[in-house]
Amino acid sequence: MSRAMAAVETLLACQEIGELLARRGRAADAKDPDAIVAEHVPGSRDEHGIFGGTIEEFADYLRHNNYSDGRYGPQRHTIANLLVDFDSVDSARVESYHLAYHRLVLGSGEYDVDIGGRYLDVCERLDGHWRLRSRTVVYDWSRSFPATGDQLPGQPAKRFSGGRMTNHQAGGEATSPDSTAAVAELVAKHEITELLYRRARAGDRRDLALALSCYHPGATENHEGFAGTAADFISEVSMISPDSTAPVNGLWHFVSNVLIELDGDRAEVESYHIALVIRQENGVETQSRIGGRYLDKMERREGRWGIAHRDVVFDWSRVDESGRPYWDLVGLDEAKLLRGAFGPDDPLYSHLNVPRGS
Repeated sequence: MSRAMAAVETLLACQEIGELLARRGRAADAKDPDAIVAEHVPGSRDEHGIFGGTIEEFADYLRHNNYSDGRYGPQRHTIANLLVDFDSVDSARVESYHLAYHRLVLGSGEYDVDIGGRYLDVCERLDGHWRLRSRTVVYDWSRSFPATGDQLPGQPAKRFSGGRMTNHQAGGEATSPDSTAAVAELVAKHEITELLYRRARAGDRRDLALALSCYHPGATENHEGFAGTAADFISEVSMISPDSTAPVNGLWHFVSNVLIELDGDRAEVESYHIALVIRQENGVETQSRIGGRYLDKMERREGRWGIAHRDVVFDWSRVDESGRPYWDLVGLDEAKLLRGAFGPDDPLYSHLNVPRGS
């Protein structure tokens, strides 16, 4: 095998492993024990802190404990920082970071809980499909707060309906990694993922032209109670609208858990996001954290992928006063720090040496 084809095969395997972990997270968030088991090799081990045993035993534990206990509300697992080390072409050891959100009802109060940690996974490719052979969950940090506001709907993770099933879902034959089709699929998924990141960049930098360029003409959007054209939402309603009077000092959108179902020049895409909104009202700065998902219908027209329709799903949120910033807490000189900003003063544009809208 040539060096180029070996590199392509490695990229395909990393892509498939990343999708495996995202599906595993989606199954947990839907509180679906059967879907969890489906992502594992039968009899595989799961060391989860609260339980250690086979994946079938763990799923049964969840079914009769956490998932049937009314104290456990919505949960969302955001996965990033994926590093893959291959033992062979069909075996890999994987470290990934996760940020898990849980809404808990304890006594007379509700709590928002964040857990930061890592998954140490061993993955195997069986019959052409990657599965989890073992999982060890590492807990690095956690924090809890009394819940703010009303609990958002804790429905199982919404999925697309009527979309084409992937080879993994349908149980079909895996695509040969050295085929032209496999490379084309890898390129398409990479372009779609970058499109999601550019759309997040556009909002965080308040770059109106870049935001509009992420959509096809006539694209529609369902976002924060707005249902209409994406161009109208971005230009007239959103916080990056030139007419916006929202007292917003900063935006930050973290996008992860990207799952893409391709069907030729069309794709149905689910991705998770954590959005941070910094607001200044009545002399008080607050930070709103919003966890949700983008459900995008994308199309490739004239060789360019763009969003044809976007549904923005809100899974959880909370609002807190900002408090002292880290650099103030530890005595750093803020004047020496590169700080993010709306507009052309953000360090991004000099770093890329490109104008806004690119």
